[in-house]
Amino acid sequence: MQRLISFLHQPQAYRRGYLSRCYLVLSLLFTVPVSGAEAAESQAITPVYYPGKLRQDYYTDLLQLALSYPCATQYALLPSDLDLPKKRAFDLMNAGQGIDVMFGSASNERINTYRAIPFPILRGLMGLRIALVSSAEPNILKNAHSVAALSRLRVGQFISWSDTAILRANDFNVEAASTLESLYQMLDKGRIDYFPRSVLEIQQNQAEHAELNLQIDPHILLYYPTATYYYVAKDNNALADALLCGLEHAQQSGQLNQLFERYYGDVLQQLNVAGRRVIKLQNPLLPAGVPLLRPEMWYPLPDNSASKQ
Repeated sequence: MQRLISFLHQPQAYRRGYLSRCYLVLSLLFTVPVSGAEAAESQAITPVYYPGKLRQDYYTDLLQLALSYPCATQYALLPSDLDLPKKRAFDLMNAGQGIDVMFGSASNERINTYRAIPFPILRGLMGLRIALVSSAEPNILKNAHSVAALSRLRVGQFISWSDTAILRANDFNVEAASTLESLYQMLDKGRIDYFPRSVLEIQQNQAEHAELNLQIDPHILLYYPTATYYYVAKDNNALADALLCGLEHAQQSGQLNQLFERYYGDVLQQLNVAGRRVIKLQNPLLPAGVPLLRPEMWYPLPDNSASKQ
């Protein structure tokens, strides 16, 4: 009775996802197959729930691809219908309550709390940064050929972002703001010189602030190593092993890179990433064990780093 009362007090999305999970498991158990071989196959299928509603994006498509390889147990990828803050979703996953897999940046805190699959699923893309600059000074970074040159300028960052700590560790002159929107205003008004953003978000950031005099710098590419991982519950060894096995197969077969290009190839070309001058930074927050010595796992940087200019 206490369990029933506790269940009824859960959010509606959690109850719906839990009942959906029960229905799938029961249907797998009680479906009458045509043959004994089909029975064994159907009983081996295990549902894997990702957060949120049914969607198609790079992360879910890559999950589907990784789980399609016959590494061990057969899995069926399904939405949980649980739309929650990320930390809450991570904790529900760890408790085995309606979510089985999450994704997020590789950090010591997450690796210590959850089971990380040590495979950089975004090929390091979140560590590729391009700057927004003021339209009044569109070439302010044209002659910046080193970290020292960049450090003489004022770079804007949000106060609690890991990027802020990384830039300060590399001796940048960081102007930190307590609200994200204020950074765009500061750049427009000339109170900062540039505002680095991920290659995955800078075009949208500029479009969302079309009323301001901002443009995308055409000259440099800031880079620091960072990884995005899938995570499962700390004790979910079977799913962790299956995901790592599947990701390795997807990498070796070329299917992972094909999927990556389908989602991100156009934007990387539009931003002329291959033609930019690369300025490499150290990342003191990078956890141990990130496979930096496996170049096939990472997006290849242009061979025109600042040190060669």
